[in-house]
Amino acid sequence: MIPHLLKQELRQRLFTPAWWLLSAGTWLVCAWLLFAQLQVYQEIQPQLRGRGSSLGVNDLLISPTINTLAMLLLVVTPLLGMSAIAGERRAGRLSALLASPVSLPQLMLGKWLGVALPVLLTATPVLGMLASLSAGMHLDWRRLSVALLGLLLLTGLASAVSLFFSALTRQPAGAFASSLALLGFLWLADSFVRPDSGIHWLALAPRLGHLLQGAVLSDDLGYFLTLTAAALLLTFMVLLREREAPPRRVLREALATLLLLAGVSGVASLSQAHRHSLYRAEPLPRALLETLQALQGPVTVNAWAPELPLLRARIEKLIRPLQEYHPALELRWNDPQREPRLARELGITHNGELRIEAMGRSQRVTRLDYPALLRAFRHITRRGEPWIVALNGHGEAPLDDTPRGLGHWVAALGEYGYRVVELDPESPIPDNAALALVAAPQREFPPGATQRLREWLKDGGRLLWLHEGTADHTLEALTGVAALAGTLVSPVRHTGLSPLQQALAIPPALAGEAAPPAILDGAHALLPPEGDKWEVALQLDSDAHAWNETGSLQGRVRRDPLRGERAGPHALALLLRKGERRVAVLGDSDLARNGLFGRDGNRALLLGLVNWLTDNRLSTAEAADDIHIDWSPATGALLALFHLLLGPALLAGGGIWLQRRRRRG
Repeated sequence: MIPHLLKQELRQRLFTPAWWLLSAGTWLVCAWLLFAQLQVYQEIQPQLRGRGSSLGVNDLLISPTINTLAMLLLVVTPLLGMSAIAGERRAGRLSALLASPVSLPQLMLGKWLGVALPVLLTATPVLGMLASLSAGMHLDWRRLSVALLGLLLLTGLASAVSLFFSALTRQPAGAFASSLALLGFLWLADSFVRPDSGIHWLALAPRLGHLLQGAVLSDDLGYFLTLTAAALLLTFMVLLREREAPPRRVLREALATLLLLAGVSGVASLSQAHRHSLYRAEPLPRALLETLQALQGPVTVNAWAPELPLLRARIEKLIRPLQEYHPALELRWNDPQREPRLARELGITHNGELRIEAMGRSQRVTRLDYPALLRAFRHITRRGEPWIVALNGHGEAPLDDTPRGLGHWVAALGEYGYRVVELDPESPIPDNAALALVAAPQREFPPGATQRLREWLKDGGRLLWLHEGTADHTLEALTGVAALAGTLVSPVRHTGLSPLQQALAIPPALAGEAAPPAILDGAHALLPPEGDKWEVALQLDSDAHAWNETGSLQGRVRRDPLRGERAGPHALALLLRKGERRVAVLGDSDLARNGLFGRDGNRALLLGLVNWLTDNRLSTAEAADDIHIDWSPATGALLALFHLLLGPALLAGGGIWLQRRRRRG
């Protein structure tokens, strides 16, 4: 009987203009907010990539859209469910239904599913819209599946609440208002009550938020099951009062329903008392996998945690995937209550801290998440001295957070354990400096400073020079590299990172996916040093159609050989070595500045140069795998056109067509 009842309920809702118009409106609202957020995301994406943020499209686009969909479903569900029983009572059909051979639990279940399924079908176009973003984004399908579970639980709860208020009255509008008021209270309960208050347990938004973040907690499941069971039980009691049936049958149905709902409520209450994390969709970031592969020798993770089952289970769940990928990683337990002296010596301040030991180094981890582990492993895998000396005193780029500064690059280097310090070129470079950085000097170095830097290079020093068309003589005196006059002009101003991977001797498994091309706009062409003073380890060239423009670009472009303009390809970067000495010269400094550091492959190229200069193999992958958007403008425009216009218009048109057909009938 349930399939027959469900078929009638679906026909009453899906073949009405209201459902089609509600679906179109839900789709349009979610699409509008999604593409508005997408525009903002594209504007802040360089800052996210430059700062090594672990937030990507799943956190900043997908989750907010699903959260918006959830709020809309709290309105759509009462609209579709307000007449489930109130409409039958108003039309005089409820008495016939209650007197029919259909049992009361079957009737209640058929009505409940008849409300919930159309609501879920309303959300289907929005979920399809999110799935279509995979054409250019890295979607976390496991997390999206958990979010879908959250929507199922939310729809079940909202449908049960709507069914209960519909059973209380004969006015559908009153049922809608009452359902919306209660669901709104549950949604906003956490905003006006204290977290330690008993009423805070009723808060819906935090429960749903855990599921949208990919975490399935036992008490969240218990929350939804308890409230849904309570609403259905109250609905059953209301309908039971109006049921005219033999007392034995009524008693049998009541006992069966009460036992079933009591069992569900008991399981839900038990899950509330014993909270466990049942599932967490948190895949390992590619940067973490690459960093783990760079670890050499055994790795020991000392977990300082007393014998608390929940805390130890959380740590095991975090470390176990790492052990599957890196078998040499061992997890050891230490109880700070049994070893208080050792805990004080190691600086352990609270339960749950991790101390990672590998490659003769150790790092503390105070936050139990993958970004914190990635930072610790990066510090361990970095070889050599941690000091990078930035020479400053001749107009070099500042190390601050202004648009023309290098603050984002400095912060990214800090994630790998480097410390960038400023030093006047007149002062001697310390022996423990990993490399010297000269970023876009505006004036020539004095002879004394040039000589000291040259001697430091002869002793095995490493130098990274970002050239901006000034201090040409100093660059040539130090490295033999000359710069052509003017800046390069080309239809293509990019260079790929893949040739750099060969120079770094990075294995393909560690190199990961090919990095996007770096932006070298307005770069200066470089000429390799003559003679055998330096060996050119790698030369990154520009497009073959590039030329070094020295005059005005107004009007027709003329290439005057007397003014030093030459056709491409031109060298954009030169990696030089001689014994222990290494020099990297890049014909542009804009890609290292805060305004462009996070664009395309700029970050990967600059970190790769530091890797080569310091003999490291640190991963240059993004901290978040889903931070990049890889689609053409045409693809983005087509998706926006369909989801903002064509799709909702088709649904709305279907509703209008149904309405006209009914009028004609």
